[in-house]
Amino acid sequence: MPPSQNSATPLISVIMAVYKGEAYLAEAIESALRQTYSNFELVIVDDCSPDQSASVVERYVADGRIIYVRNEKNVGVAASRNRALTLAQGAYITFLDQDDVWLPRKLEIQLAAIKAHPEVGLLHAGYARIDSTGVLLPAYRQLPANKFANPTASINVRDVFAEIFISNDIQPLTTMIPREVIDATGPFDPELPGVDDYELWLRIALQYPVGHIETIVGYWRAHPAQQSNQGYKMLMIRLKAIDLILRRFPEASNRVPRRAFRKRMHSMCRSAANHTMYNLQDFASARDLFFRSVRYRVFDLPSWGKIFYCALPTRLRNTLRWAKRLLTPSAAGNSH
Repeated sequence: MPPSQNSATPLISVIMAVYKGEAYLAEAIESALRQTYSNFELVIVDDCSPDQSASVVERYVADGRIIYVRNEKNVGVAASRNRALTLAQGAYITFLDQDDVWLPRKLEIQLAAIKAHPEVGLLHAGYARIDSTGVLLPAYRQLPANKFANPTASINVRDVFAEIFISNDIQPLTTMIPREVIDATGPFDPELPGVDDYELWLRIALQYPVGHIETIVGYWRAHPAQQSNQGYKMLMIRLKAIDLILRRFPEASNRVPRRAFRKRMHSMCRSAANHTMYNLQDFASARDLFFRSVRYRVFDLPSWGKIFYCALPTRLRNTLRWAKRLLTPSAAGNSH
């Protein structure tokens, strides 16, 4: 039987990986410690931060709910989260990134919801975006008060694999996962920096229904240093994550409507191919990616043209680029 709120064993483990987090870390930690539900532990893994993150954490370690460890070397967010999982004692796992903020009733609301729906493999909720100073972005400022931390908000439980395969909007700060589910599906993949959480959500959604609470439980901070701002790099790793899922679980593609699956794969492969050709100048890899893209959309004539272009000898390719610049003066500043 799960421990009560007053039990010596925490019912919930909050996982926080820290690297160069000094700017926002105190606010994140305080938002956890201010929770109305108190039977939790906050497991902080410092991934060899070169800034003053350790000094920030030290201000709070007197709170007996905090477990603080420091990695011997920098290993990344996924491996740091995995280390925290080895230390976690809770029956439920939650995640709070160093730059995000929870509303005070986050744990209370989600614990009640997950107890009411023990069938779910993952429970998540809404979030609002804030800027680097903590101010709500304009889109969220006019929302009524009952959109935030509403304990009576509806809970939807369903199969979401196809939905998040196409477009994922499950943020770690809004999740709660039974520990037994993580033990069954496996931890984060350190080879997928920036999308390790997304790949775990896909694995969970393949095997369990997912619940969503229709209320905002925290704030996701937008700032320039975020991994999610790294554009094409994230695209390439996201494609790698999806490829891993499809190789490990061949039946996964059957869970997505055929047209939507082909559209998603075509779009990702073509975008990756364009990045690889234009930005990386790796024409052999770009050709392979364009070939992948046309498997999902055979009559994509521009991609066929780029396959031909990538297959050309370097000297001929350079000659064509020179001729294009010569014939189209407006393109002189565009080497593509």
